Amino acid sequence: MKKRYILGAVGLMLLGLGTSACSNQADNGSNNQSTSKNTKKLDKELKNTDKKSNQQSSNKFVGNTFKTNKGTIKIEKLSKVTLKNATPDGDIHYIVIDVSFTNKAKKGVTPEDFFTDNLKLEQKLTKSSHEVGGERSQFEEDLTPWKDKINAKLDKVDPGQTVQFAMSYQLDKDNGDKDVDTYLLQPWNSDTMDTYGSPLKLTVSSTQTITKPSDDSDSDTDD
Repeated sequence: MKKRYILGAVGLMLLGLGTSACSNQADNGSNNQSTSKNTKKLDKELKNTDKKSNQQSSNKFVGNTFKTNKGTIKIEKLSKVTLKNATPDGDIHYIVIDVSFTNKAKKGVTPEDFFTDNLKLEQKLTKSSHEVGGERSQFEEDLTPWKDKINAKLDKVDPGQTVQFAMSYQLDKDNGDKDVDTYLLQPWNSDTMDTYGSPLKLTVSSTQTITKPSDDSDSDTDD
């Protein structure tokens, strides 16, 4: 009888050891699969990072032209504009950039989207720089000499097409100093918010004062 008990106990012990071994093998297999998935995910992220880095390294200013494999932006000039009587509180000040854009991508894109995805405008201060931008101004169509170009920035450009357009930036107490005359166009990635490469230095080439058009009067401009 004792032998049977002993044999039974030994059998249970062996069964337990076998079950434990199978469980460990299953856990090891699961861990190996998880490690493999994490490794593949990390490799993919590293490849994407390298790809973005390589793309950005080829995006740069050559003279006054910003070149990428998807398009080019040529900066024509930067103007400082005062829109008189724009609001009951007084005048509004703007920076306007005349630009030409060539779409080299395989699908259409608006000049404004391409510009803001790749470049941001900064004021060059004595010891730092201040980003200029934000929401589109409700008065920008009152900048009559640039009205057609400002509207053109919203029209989709087909692959291979070149267009003229203008970017306008309203300056106020929270968005730039109206007395600054030196600006920087800084290459950046709007998705990651990372800047890279050397900026293009721009100085104000012309100054204009425009009286805001009303329903019963035409606009006046002064150089």
